[in-house]
Amino acid sequence: MSKKFSTNPLRGMKDFYPPDLREINWIIDTIRDVASLYSYDEFESPKLESIEIFAAKSSDELVNEQSFLVEKKKGERLILIPELTPSLARMISAKSQELKKPIRWFSVPTCYRYERPQKGRRREFKQINMDILGENSLYAELEIFNAVVDIFLEFGATPDQFQIFYNNRRFIDSVCELILNVSKDKLQLVYKVLDKSDKMEETEYEKFVLDSLQDETIVQGIFKLKEATSLEDLLNKFEDIPEEFYNSRGYVELLDFNLLLSEANITEYCTFSSSVVRGLDYYTGIVFEVFDTGKDNIRSIFGGGRYDDLLSLFSDEKISGIGFGMGVLMFSLFLKTYNLIPEEIKEKDYTDTIYIASINDNMSNYALKLAKLVRDEDFPCIIDYRFKNLKNQLKKANELGVLIVLIIGPKEAENDKVSIKNMATEEQSTIDIEDLIDKIYNIIEEFGS
Repeated sequence: MSKKFSTNPLRGMKDFYPPDLREINWIIDTIRDVASLYSYDEFESPKLESIEIFAAKSSDELVNEQSFLVEKKKGERLILIPELTPSLARMISAKSQELKKPIRWFSVPTCYRYERPQKGRRREFKQINMDILGENSLYAELEIFNAVVDIFLEFGATPDQFQIFYNNRRFIDSVCELILNVSKDKLQLVYKVLDKSDKMEETEYEKFVLDSLQDETIVQGIFKLKEATSLEDLLNKFEDIPEEFYNSRGYVELLDFNLLLSEANITEYCTFSSSVVRGLDYYTGIVFEVFDTGKDNIRSIFGGGRYDDLLSLFSDEKISGIGFGMGVLMFSLFLKTYNLIPEEIKEKDYTDTIYIASINDNMSNYALKLAKLVRDEDFPCIIDYRFKNLKNQLKKANELGVLIVLIIGPKEAENDKVSIKNMATEEQSTIDIEDLIDKIYNIIEEFGS
């Protein structure tokens, strides 16, 4: 007996059967509509890239521990993209002079990360990305925040279910350099430590901070950054803050952005958090994490931020950008937590599908002729190829939820006619084939959902 292979997909991967895919596509299409309202253009890049562009700007952990690497030819190492931003930077750099600024782009890539599969995380996943590049003002951040809020509101979410927790990398730089006296060569270590603050148990995290930094002043500063509930609360935790700090770019940017959020009337959805820094090395300004804040599922859903020099990998041109990458699976779990996905989304809607039932198999040519006529008008059409037992054919059409069934027999075929049955009212009439399309439109307009 020949070997039988497993029907399961690879670990961390998932098969999407039609009902599952309908749900995912509904989520993506709804977000795509929001992106369109903000005038974002959709783009696509390859799933394989040179490993160098990710190693140069993404975190070392992401590239060396969490990525799928391909070495088809010795010395040529490729990476299945773990995230999109380096690919975006490459594409922008290639045609920067031709692109009108600011650039608003949107994409739905498939990404890959070699990490332990868990709730909300797979090794292969769809991700939604929105980025605006070439707009240096904080209005770009405000636009992204507005878009994020609109996405959640479009699905019916409320401010007690989600929050955008935000911070500023330049602000943390100023805290570290001017208040905690952290040397510049240790800043990335501080970011790494802060980024782990919501990913470990408290005792485990405390040990991690102590082992990583080994400086009591810095360690205590990290705990203050982690525990602060507001900008005012954070600054009250420190003594002898130099005047230079209050003039620093990061602090001023944070105050200005707080004002913009207030003027845009979205402060109920946004909260300052000094522990949010994001794990990727290329972030430079405002960074944010969107959290599920309900009692049953407090966790990060997705995040993003400002990057100022990512394009320097490919050219000397300076273009700043800000955006986010949202895992569709994680977002779908959020929606399911609050019952924001209608049950009927998973079901195929056959309302405008025309079902052709035949008296016998001699009707096949006429059935194909009718099907072409119907499909030429952009109506989906199913031919029941059993060509017998009309009762069973009508039963199948009814089970699918079809509204209109075309019934054909020898008399209809000989006289270019068709019997049309309204499954909602059980009314049936025989009409000329030339009147068929108008009749279909009339029934769907009156009885279609």
